Amino acid sequence: MPIGAIWQTVLETPLINIMVALSALAFGSYGLAILIFTVISRALMFPLTLRMLHSMRALQDIQPQMAEIQKKYSDPKRRNQEVMKLYKEAGVNPLGCIGPQLIQFPIFIALYQVIRITLGDNPESILNLSGRLYDVEFIQNAVPLSPTFLGIDMGASGNILLAVLTGAAMWLQQRISMGRTAAAATQNAQQAQMNQMMLWMMPVVFAWIVFASPAGVGLYWFASTAIGIILQWIFVGPGDFTWSSVVPAPLRASLGITLPEPGTRRGSRPPRPAKAQTDAANGSGTESESSDDESNRSERSDGRRGNRQGSGGTRSSSRSGRRRRRHRG
Repeated sequence: MPIGAIWQTVLETPLINIMVALSALAFGSYGLAILIFTVISRALMFPLTLRMLHSMRALQDIQPQMAEIQKKYSDPKRRNQEVMKLYKEAGVNPLGCIGPQLIQFPIFIALYQVIRITLGDNPESILNLSGRLYDVEFIQNAVPLSPTFLGIDMGASGNILLAVLTGAAMWLQQRISMGRTAAAATQNAQQAQMNQMMLWMMPVVFAWIVFASPAGVGLYWFASTAIGIILQWIFVGPGDFTWSSVVPAPLRASLGITLPEPGTRRGSRPPRPAKAQTDAANGSGTESESSDDESNRSERSDGRRGNRQGSGGTRSSSRSGRRRRRHRG
């Protein structure tokens, strides 16, 4: 079979029927059907998403070790070898962080085509849609579909609001994932500049794609990104991200807002004092303190026994002296 026929049979046609059925279940609201489909797709991908989140958490935890490698090794080849060794020891799979994105991208493309087919407003598109529907009465009776949701035409492109919301959500997700810890661990200025460029370039690119696509595609991508942020906040945590870091630096300086040091994770327990850490590391602090207490107690008990013996000897000598004086008398 040609690739186009496989694409239609495996992904596009089933998705058309799913969206029509969900619209019927959502009281004819196509936008609500998109939101339901987003939740269902994220639920099906949850095991893969959870693995991705665990990999992200592990990557955040080994940032201090990565910083040490960056400082210690100047040879790029040796540095990469040590980084891969660290990944292996920590059980981190860097490619596991992009799995759900790779799966969502075909859905994103298919949904673009599905919305154009299901929300077409000319006779030719309606005829094409009828030929793609399954022979199920519930689905057949659901057309035509209402494209309006919250005053937005889901089939029309050029929605600036969804473009801005999608770009902002993607920036926030990348900012939480990257963190200032990763930026601090990167000693290569060129790589740090590239990371900063990607932080802004990807949201801008996807915002433009959403702006040029039907609004239903933008609603799906924004809702999916928002769910991803919530899952990341729950299972990984915000890391060193704070809402004050979103404020531009000049405004933060004028308002007197300070940011935590890079590498400080929110919600983490404060470090123990140096002595406590040393004692816990060698396991001898408690034992030495207990042995000192026992020796002190033994010395005090010996002293009390000596005092009792000394006082007993003094009393016996005094009694013998009185007996001798009475005998002389």
